[in-house]
Amino acid sequence: MLAVLTSLLVTAMDYPLGWLLALPRDVAILLVAVGTSLLLTLVRKWTTNQDQLGRARNDLRRLKALLRQAKRAKDKPALKRLRTTLAMVNAIRLKAEGMPLLVSLLPIVLLAVWAVERLDYIPPKVGKELTVKAYYPLSSVGQLTHLVPPAGLEMQGDAIRLVELDPDGQRNGLAVWVLRPVSGCPPAGAAAELIVRHQGETATQRLLVGGRAYAPPLAAHNGGKILATEVMLRQAKFLGIVPGIPWIGFPPWLVAYLVIVIPLVPVLRWALRVS
Repeated sequence: MLAVLTSLLVTAMDYPLGWLLALPRDVAILLVAVGTSLLLTLVRKWTTNQDQLGRARNDLRRLKALLRQAKRAKDKPALKRLRTTLAMVNAIRLKAEGMPLLVSLLPIVLLAVWAVERLDYIPPKVGKELTVKAYYPLSSVGQLTHLVPPAGLEMQGDAIRLVELDPDGQRNGLAVWVLRPVSGCPPAGAAAELIVRHQGETATQRLLVGGRAYAPPLAAHNGGKILATEVMLRQAKFLGIVPGIPWIGFPPWLVAYLVIVIPLVPVLRWALRVS
């Protein structure tokens, strides 16, 4: 159900944002980040009392100066009064954060869902080799498995493989194939199906080649004999160097997005005079 809803949301978001996929991936990530920063800035301007926040900002600046003077003078009663006033001003500013956050939440969530499905990987191209992996339970190690590629994908090596112990963790079986899309591969936007067979079980993996989008590279299967299949796609790295943070689940595009958005929002607020 969640996968269906995600697919519907991504398809709907392709109408306003799909043109970004025709651009180099770095440019697309940059435009998404700049657009997000501008959205957050304008929403704050439209949903808050800017006059009140401006006065609160000036009050804070003055109160902090008075606090420094009171500390130097060791005036404890004045310090207490100033800290109480400072807390009241900060409470006003904090209360004003709620509405911009609420209004921004829906478009940011929709953008995030779309970006996860569209910006994380580079779509496979005709003529470029693709590595396909299938994962099996340990009981399948030493057994035969078979990949049936669709028309337009040349197999590099044998279609029938022996399931081997996965060297990465050695917790499951693994079979690997290398394919090369050639002319005649399903047209851009049309999905092909990779078919993996093993011990009477069949699993399918969607594949999009030569278009602006890619199919999800990892597909889990529920039969028990074939645990999952994966097409090894290249992740998009901003400028080719910005890495991901795997231990918290941040792909490279998201790290680049945050690196741009976080400093850009205060810059835009300053440039547009938004408190």
